[in-house]
Amino acid sequence: MIYAGKIVDDSARPRLGVTVSGRIGNAVVRNRIKRRVRECFRLELRDLMPPDASLVVIARKGAGDLRYSEIQTELTASVRIAGARLKAAAS
Repeated sequence: MIYAGKIVDDSARPRLGVTVSGRIGNAVVRNRIKRRVRECFRLELRDLMPPDASLVVIARKGAGDLRYSEIQTELTASVRIAGARLKAAAS
């Protein structure tokens, strides 16, 4: 699940928060998920987001089984939808 919204901060750049519960797997699996999400954000998602937005990714059951390309596809689609909603709300 992804929540997106505007933030009040001095730095006008998108921010990322990643939460992976212990129920998802052991530390190796949790850290792998976080690394993949951060890398996806760095390479692609940051450019798709409004400069003052925050993205919070909460990993759900089964996230440890996803490949990087699957994570990237899901997050990109979600950010595009959230961006459209933020633009519509601003209008």
